[in-house]
Amino acid sequence: MTISEVGLDNSVAAAVAEFAGSQPYRGVAAPWVRDNPYRRPLDAGRLTRLDLSTPLREDQFAADESLMANRFLMNVYESGALFLPEDGLRGKERDFEAFYSTQNRLLADRARHDVEHYALSFLDTSVRVNGDWDMAATEAHLEATITEAVTAERTILRAIEAAPDRRRAAETLIAQMALDGLTEATAMSQNLGGAFGPEQSELFKIFIDEFGYGVFDAKHSKLFTDLCASADMSTRAHHYWFYYLPSSIAVNNYFYWVTQNRTGFFRYIGAMALLEATFAPYFAQLAKTLRVVYGEDVDTRYCDEHAHIDQHHGRMAVHDLLLPLARKHGPVATHGLIRGVEEIRLLGVLADNDLLAQLQWDPSTHTAEGDAARTGVVSDLGPASFFETRMAAGETTVSVLSGVVDLYRSPTGDPLQVKQGEAVTVPSGRLYGLRAESDASIAVSDR
Repeated sequence: MTISEVGLDNSVAAAVAEFAGSQPYRGVAAPWVRDNPYRRPLDAGRLTRLDLSTPLREDQFAADESLMANRFLMNVYESGALFLPEDGLRGKERDFEAFYSTQNRLLADRARHDVEHYALSFLDTSVRVNGDWDMAATEAHLEATITEAVTAERTILRAIEAAPDRRRAAETLIAQMALDGLTEATAMSQNLGGAFGPEQSELFKIFIDEFGYGVFDAKHSKLFTDLCASADMSTRAHHYWFYYLPSSIAVNNYFYWVTQNRTGFFRYIGAMALLEATFAPYFAQLAKTLRVVYGEDVDTRYCDEHAHIDQHHGRMAVHDLLLPLARKHGPVATHGLIRGVEEIRLLGVLADNDLLAQLQWDPSTHTAEGDAARTGVVSDLGPASFFETRMAAGETTVSVLSGVVDLYRSPTGDPLQVKQGEAVTVPSGRLYGLRAESDASIAVSDR
């Protein structure tokens, strides 16, 4: 039964279930999604078990429920942007039609607001913007926040440099960056229309820089694909779909969320301005880390461009865009701008903590003899089984009852092979996936 048959009064849960069960979102057996920007597997069973009436809390930001909700939202948002395969549309015409179908757009519109509230409304309680914010207070707070961000310790970069497998660690970060890097400024483009004075032109200046002033080889997303290619990583959109952490997706979703509703415009500008004002030193340091990992052959022009241009974008975003908007539009603007600054700062801290924990988890140090009698959910795996990744709900033990199972936890690097009679422990809140090349049986238990 489709939503067109039951009408738009159909429940949100039914809309989510139908959307997730449609062709673009059906499962695949491989641990990567190859050469098809329209295939983005959603586990409809896990997705439809979400209790949308009880929004996620801040401490659930890296939970499996957050992963599923944010995967859904990313698909909803990106179905409003144009993707065409790098090697042409031939052979993918049906996927193209299904991804952009009117039916799926109706389903997305029916469910989007409820899923947004479920996944992101914790920001309303975690971030408080109280009191009067005059121009002096706004400028002082912004200056202090920028200074704090640009002088902060780069814990992720230090962790990559110290990792036993530095390439795997660096590529886990690059895969998270691909969420925005391969479609850079797409959310920004949604704020370019309308009429809002000289600030509109200031925003467009930043946007056109992101797009290389119409020169494809200078477009920031093209520079990012060149970085990926030099690291021998895929340059195709969502090839690493299964390895995005929920926090990384949520940060990307945040910018779509605050642009989907026009009253979120000031929040968007606050969040964007903070990033533009703090990116230059971060990307300069990232380029150094990448050269430590890969040597001098790595293409760091993406980092170098941001280290250069974001010095100017930071000035433009703060002094030519954010502060003039605050002066012109008063308390509604200042509260929104400061809220955006604080929301993206919080999301950034949570995302860094999530990524750092994933980088530091080495499943090979958590293996033991398996217990075939262990209580848990028993299931079978085989070469035709759909691959999925999930966040461990608690400390999770995977016991292999028969066969051999590969445990994946990063977009690159070899999986951990777990044989019959062995077990591996996955820490709470860590992303992992299981695959078997031949028939196998496992028991999974949480505590």
